[in-house]
Amino acid sequence: MNTLLSFRRVFLFVFVAAGLFISSCETTVDIDIPFEKPQVTLNATFLHNAFPKVRLTYSRHILDTNWEFEPIKTAEVKLITGNETYFLNYNEESGEYSNLQYLVSEDTEYTIEVDLEGYEKVQATEMVPIYVPIQDLVYNGKGQQDAWTSGDDFSLIFNDPVGEHYYEISAYYIRREHYINEYGEEVYYEDNRTIYLEPKNPSYETDFFLDGGIIIDDKLFEGKQAKIDLFTSGNFMELEDGGEIYFVLKNISKSYYDFQSTYGLQDWNDGDPFAQPVQVFSNIENGIGIFMTGNIASEKIETGTGQN
Repeated sequence: MNTLLSFRRVFLFVFVAAGLFISSCETTVDIDIPFEKPQVTLNATFLHNAFPKVRLTYSRHILDTNWEFEPIKTAEVKLITGNETYFLNYNEESGEYSNLQYLVSEDTEYTIEVDLEGYEKVQATEMVPIYVPIQDLVYNGKGQQDAWTSGDDFSLIFNDPVGEHYYEISAYYIRREHYINEYGEEVYYEDNRTIYLEPKNPSYETDFFLDGGIIIDDKLFEGKQAKIDLFTSGNFMELEDGGEIYFVLKNISKSYYDFQSTYGLQDWNDGDPFAQPVQVFSNIENGIGIFMTGNIASEKIETGTGQN
């Protein structure tokens, strides 16, 4: 018995000593994970008859805890079209490079060049599409989308030019009102709401939302008259409030179409661990981001009348 007891005491002593030895050998190592050099991010949307504006920021590392993108304020930004070059200056208030002495023109190719110390020249080239007018906007009355939902039924009609074209269609409701405040002053305000559109043709449906609008190509009507039938989210035409509904037809570049399609899918799949990863389209050389262009046509219809 004494021998067994002694053995147990020796074993316990060895076990405790070994534990103390191991714990005394533990060290904490702080590893500095090197962040890669941030990329130059260029984002610009050029519209016909609008000032050119370019936003430049540094990209963020996936482990960066700063949620705001750092603006680039010291770059030299040039806008090149044909043999002409225009410089864009940084505006501290808007955080954009712009030139308020020049208006973007349709059917014109533009190249944005960015020179920034420590980086290769960043550039992108896009063509501004031509103007495609809305031929007619027809209100077909109140429509039943399904067993539970109804909305206004519209047809948007336009002539598609020959060649490959892409379009973004959107709509919004606007009502301007005024009242007299407590000081006897007349105050004007504006009620502005996005109208969500749903195409009747399933070929134009997408697996993502686009701020209420839709984007389409012209494969079903290339070079012909297009008639796009749409439901709206709600019955705005029943409102007797002097409001107006605006439909916007934007002829967009292919880069615009590709970016919105891939970005929309990525956003739609966010949080789904089983979704296939989506690479967002970028057309920036030696950087990341998007340079896209468009040309806007619009048509309005007054609520409560059903007449253009």
